Amino acid sequence: MPTLHIRLPDDLATHDQAQLEALAREALIVRLYDLGELSSGEGAALLGLSRRAFLDLVGRYGLSIFDDNANLEEEARRGRA
Repeated sequence: MPTLHIRLPDDLATHDQAQLEALAREALIVRLYDLGELSSGEGAALLGLSRRAFLDLVGRYGLSIFDDNANLEEEARRGRA
């Protein structure tokens, strides 16, 4: 599995390294979900969460779990077909 290295300001050196790594991992996975690169199930699995807990986490980041760009009329038409 690839590894990322992130340079941080020296004043963060006093913080718990494991907590910073967990936060960076969480933020990256949520962002990849937001970009459509991961499904909610994939994001949940990568963070060791249930899908419901992952969706709650996404909400805490201020992201919608709904596709705001969805064309509801088109989807309804396809559903009726």
